[in-house]
Amino acid sequence: MSFRDSLFNKSSKAAKAAVFALCCIAGLYSAQATERQALTLLESDQNWPIAEIMINGESSQALLDTGATVTLIQDELLETDVVFARDATISVRGLGGHRALPITQVEALKVGTQTWFNLRAVVNSADDFPIEENILPVALLDGAIIDFDFRNASVQMYDGYPKMVRGAVRNRIRYFTHEGLIFIPVEIDGVRGNAMIDTGSTVTFINARFSEQARGLKREDESQEIRGSDLKRNELRTFGFEEMQLGNKRIKNFSIPVLETDLFTSLGFEDAPMMVIGMDLLSHYRMQIDRKRERIILLR
Repeated sequence: MSFRDSLFNKSSKAAKAAVFALCCIAGLYSAQATERQALTLLESDQNWPIAEIMINGESSQALLDTGATVTLIQDELLETDVVFARDATISVRGLGGHRALPITQVEALKVGTQTWFNLRAVVNSADDFPIEENILPVALLDGAIIDFDFRNASVQMYDGYPKMVRGAVRNRIRYFTHEGLIFIPVEIDGVRGNAMIDTGSTVTFINARFSEQARGLKREDESQEIRGSDLKRNELRTFGFEEMQLGNKRIKNFSIPVLETDLFTSLGFEDAPMMVIGMDLLSHYRMQIDRKRERIILLR
């Protein structure tokens, strides 16, 4: 039984997936009072949280990514002379290692009622990076609470306390941030590790160190593919485990993909058991990020 099946009792198939952590500029939310805002999430084949945005007055859309710390804009939305007049580049890291991509300055970017002027951004070309989307770091959004209601296709930003949902089971987990990314503690078969919350990933997986220490059993009949920032496809090996603790949720007898990636090494976690929690899992919950109290609340 796959990790997702063990939680939701649904059948799964081998799938092609994409996951990226765009890490170079850490964003901080404002401590000032934020007017309650709501964005509609658009339909996405990848289950990504996609919202409408405005770039220099033109309508577009963007992936709201907890696994990104830099804004990434498609090159077709920018003036050619603006993109290529700047010879500056920035190193963006992901599963496939570091990529040097050009940077530019966006005159105006608007999401809901929030607008940023002269925003530094990475230029996204389909030839250079495999996600053909604009990417907006969730850390850039205002609000003490970022409330992803995936079932109702909305995300809300507000201050105060996370909304209570009648009849829902709440799983409150303390998180920490590292280089602008959100991590929560997890435990698999008695081995403790950390998991990155990544709405830009379509798949949940662990690294080889986690699998080795937890002594996972390889499943020969289950496989997936994942496309990294180097544009190459990498096979995900699937391993079985007896028990996983995620906050107050205990999962029994599950399997989960294993991938060795330079991402965790570049973050300084090369010798640590690590995990990425992607949209294959998150989309089944309402996820509230309480940035003031440093809590992830999963409601179901």
